[in-house]
Amino acid sequence: MDRTETVSPSESQSRLSPVLLWVLLAALLFRIVTAVMDRGGAEGTGLVRWQAREDAAAQAAKAGKPILYDFTAAWCGPCKLVDRDWESPDVADRVNDGFVPVRIVDRAREDGRNPPDVAELQSRYAISGFPTLVVAAPDGRLIGKHEGYRNRAALVEFLREPGRP
Repeated sequence: MDRTETVSPSESQSRLSPVLLWVLLAALLFRIVTAVMDRGGAEGTGLVRWQAREDAAAQAAKAGKPILYDFTAAWCGPCKLVDRDWESPDVADRVNDGFVPVRIVDRAREDGRNPPDVAELQSRYAISGFPTLVVAAPDGRLIGKHEGYRNRAALVEFLREPGRP
């Protein structure tokens, strides 16, 4: 009278399929939400008034200010420290008053590649890691470059006189 319950492969697969479907749907939803949050947050981090990269050169020429490029990535830990500094009123005021600030978010890890204009800027300024800040003239000429994150004082010093002896 030994009753062994047997489960056919089709019954096992039918139990697994809904679970697998829910896991895949949850992963897809998570990916969509993080992509939207990442892209939305990139332009509005801190008190700095980030400008569109497409308009930066014209705005810089009109205002007589250099462009400050913030090369960053969503996965970059030290970039989060710079983001925290953008929330400081004294740092944000210095950036907003003295530069046309532009955020360049690297998406190679998430999307497999960057848009052509981002890749061109990274190549032009030899960006090899994140965070990297670049100060450029409206014509694109490099004025100063600050790689990595040291501390807020080093950031403020760079913003004071980027790349000038």
